[in-house]
Amino acid sequence: MVTGLRVTVQMTNKLKQTHTLKKLSIQVRLDGLSFFTQNHQDQVVDYAQFPFEKRVDPNQLLKQIEHIFTTQDVLTASYNEVVVLYVNNLFTLVPQPLFEEAKLTDYLKFNTKMLQTDFVTFDLIDPYEIVNVYIPYANVNNYFFDQFGSFTYHHALTPLLQKVMQEAQLEGPALVWINLHPQSFEMVVSEQKKVLLANCFDYFTKEDFIYYLLFTLEQLDVSPDTADLRCSGTITTEDDLYQLLYTYVRNVTIVHTNNSKIPASDFLLSTQL
Repeated sequence: MVTGLRVTVQMTNKLKQTHTLKKLSIQVRLDGLSFFTQNHQDQVVDYAQFPFEKRVDPNQLLKQIEHIFTTQDVLTASYNEVVVLYVNNLFTLVPQPLFEEAKLTDYLKFNTKMLQTDFVTFDLIDPYEIVNVYIPYANVNNYFFDQFGSFTYHHALTPLLQKVMQEAQLEGPALVWINLHPQSFEMVVSEQKKVLLANCFDYFTKEDFIYYLLFTLEQLDVSPDTADLRCSGTITTEDDLYQLLYTYVRNVTIVHTNNSKIPASDFLLSTQL
């Protein structure tokens, strides 16, 4: 059995004893997979992105991943460390003082459609006393374990939330961070070093996107005229989405990755550098 951010399984795959690369980082979504590798000098060696034609279910996701692994020799190499990020909306945040590990399912069942076979785990987000409770894709986890042996995984919102909290200020305007994918986005809002909201939205048009954003800000009593809005992921200043966003929000900044080999569209994956 593999685990989340808290623990790394110590069992190793005996077929892979010679480590030639230091780290493999993989991002898994229902509409695609991407990864990069690093050498022992922490330089990015390989990067690849595999968008799917449409969003798939977890069973189809595994088939897509199996196919990708048959075409990418670098994925079957040996690594000192393997990290997997799961991007999905199957999560909820719990204040650490109120958190009880025995109640993982209870935290999720009110806002997530769950199956009896779902495996629930959590990430501790230190030092902010936040627990991210979520459902990874168990079938994909099992496949990765067969491929790599020991590996670490966590929910992609966890490093995003850590990034937001590092950037947030005790005083000043609310920090609103949006990370975009082709048909969904994560949104984290922090004010005075406190998390007001962390959610994921699906959208199909730019009007959908701006509606969700403005409605959420209104509900949180955050003014679009004063909010510090950071955007990462699949957005550029040339996009119609950006132009519409800039019409309604005064302070907008596009955040890029800190490595030229990893495109801005894979901002969440780049947090593993």
